[in-house]
Amino acid sequence: MGQTVKFCLQLSRLLSVLFCLWLIPLPPTGAQDSAYPPTAPAEIPEYLTREQVRDLVARLSDDQVRELIIRELDRQAVDDETETDATAYFEQLTLGIHAALDAFNRMFDTREQVHTLPEMIGRQISDSGRISSAYLWFQFIGLIVAGFAAERLARRLLEKNAPKTGEAIPAGRNFDLACYGAGLRFVELGAFAIGAFVFIGISGQNTENANLLWTEVAWCLVFIKLVLLAVRLVAAPSNPDTRLAPISDSAASQAIGWTLVLASVLILPQPILAVGENFGATEETLLLIRLLAGLLFVILLIALIVSLREHGRQLITGDAESGFIRQSLGRIWWMLAIVYVVVIWLMSIGLRAATGESTLLPGIGSLFLFVLIPYFDRGLKWLIVSFFEKNDDNTADEPVDQAPEASASDGETATASTTDPTPDGTEPEYIATTLGYARVLMVLALLAIFLRLWNINVEALAAQLVGERFAGALFDISVTILLAWALWGVIRISIERKLEDERGPESDTEEAEAGGLGGTRTQTILPLIRVFIKITLIVMTVMVCLSALGVNIGPLIAGAGVVGIAIGFGAQTLVRDIVSGFFYLLDDAFRIGEYVVIDQIMGTVEKISVRSFQLRHHNGPVHTVPYGEIRTLTNYSRDWAIM
Repeated sequence: MGQTVKFCLQLSRLLSVLFCLWLIPLPPTGAQDSAYPPTAPAEIPEYLTREQVRDLVARLSDDQVRELIIRELDRQAVDDETETDATAYFEQLTLGIHAALDAFNRMFDTREQVHTLPEMIGRQISDSGRISSAYLWFQFIGLIVAGFAAERLARRLLEKNAPKTGEAIPAGRNFDLACYGAGLRFVELGAFAIGAFVFIGISGQNTENANLLWTEVAWCLVFIKLVLLAVRLVAAPSNPDTRLAPISDSAASQAIGWTLVLASVLILPQPILAVGENFGATEETLLLIRLLAGLLFVILLIALIVSLREHGRQLITGDAESGFIRQSLGRIWWMLAIVYVVVIWLMSIGLRAATGESTLLPGIGSLFLFVLIPYFDRGLKWLIVSFFEKNDDNTADEPVDQAPEASASDGETATASTTDPTPDGTEPEYIATTLGYARVLMVLALLAIFLRLWNINVEALAAQLVGERFAGALFDISVTILLAWALWGVIRISIERKLEDERGPESDTEEAEAGGLGGTRTQTILPLIRVFIKITLIVMTVMVCLSALGVNIGPLIAGAGVVGIAIGFGAQTLVRDIVSGFFYLLDDAFRIGEYVVIDQIMGTVEKISVRSFQLRHHNGPVHTVPYGEIRTLTNYSRDWAIM
């Protein structure tokens, strides 16, 4: 029995050892040498001769050589990735410029082909003379007549729903009625398109090549009428009550005429270009036609800008009290517009010659951006003024608990407290500040849209011109400054608006006697808070910009701490003044405009700074009192006092 128990115990021990060995994971393949310490990475000196390189490689192990090769390949891969975007974009731009110049040279060498292009198109659409010229003219005139007949029919059906011109239009409904009328005109435009395309489909069953030309012509007429419709929506030459733009009747009629001419010059060459491309015209010939049509369009557009320079000046300046920048911009805007138009035209021709892609959308979009800047500015001003007026109205509608003595005994004072803080009609300072920030953001948004239209990679250009690292630092610095500027704008506008609300009528402050009611606590503390926040934002922005440039700001922060400690020990009076002023303001001991007495010094609190404040004596002298020198302060303006 004892032998059996002993055997069972030995068997259980053996099974336990086998089970533990089974739980231990086996080393992976190739890990037999894992017990040995890993090979140290090879350190390569900076400057080596060829003999030293060969000697170093001979002394390295296989693992060290493999690691060295992988590290070098990774470094080259990273450098290639960082240089791909900037270098490729810059090389593509350079090649595009050379391709455009070559295309221009070939274009002028093959200018004789332009004279044969109409003959080639005529031969193609007539199917080498199989279709008579009379039938082609019948198709052209017929699509126009069919389109206008369908438009006229749609107008008769919609006349009963159109607004009556003889009725008086209430104020504020001109935009709604203008949009309603534009919707009706859009339905008529759809009827014109349907009539023209139906006629082309019926009459052109056996003239496939001619159908290509007439389809392009019909689309061009539709686009011209669509542009006129958009201009009529804004100008409304026949109905001044629904006019959205602040222009006269003659200017509205002039706008319609110039729009018709410019749209025709820009759009009518498109059928010739499309048909010529389908019928085998060379790219150089088509480029020459685009160049001539674009040149004519630019000349007409420059003539329009010159004729509207006075109207543009009035639109930009607004009134005689506008700032110097707006007055200067109003005088030279037409020169800037001419330069802008010429640059856009050269960019369009160059991009078309280099890539063969259509530049109609970026070109027209860029022109519209420039034209719409004054209207965007007016819209921003209207939105900001409406926003603040709405908030002011909501604040004024809230019930305010008034003292019964003031409402019963002094009605004039109660009335003056609810008057406009700007009785002269000028805008409050916070509205002007908000409008300035909004205009800067508008310019940045328009610039971003312009770069997006032309697919300009500013980051790649900057990286190629100033280097990858410095370009990235410039981008980070720009974003940091923009965010700090926007944050400071929000804080500044909020503080100025609060101060504007707290500020009473000017007549009360000017005629107040010594010992009268001073300013509020908000008027006293908010200017100091504004200065503190401004300094903090400037310091933080500078630190972040230095860090983006690669400067180690750790020693700067440590040095600032050491300087602060030195100032604390060496300028104890300064520290005492600042700390004492903080607690005096925290205790609300005095405010702006209150009459106080400090020892033998008396006067009205006129200015409060970080270290001291100024008292204006009733005889005129100004006393500057450090906070640390105050032992006893008597306030004659708080609640009541007998003087």
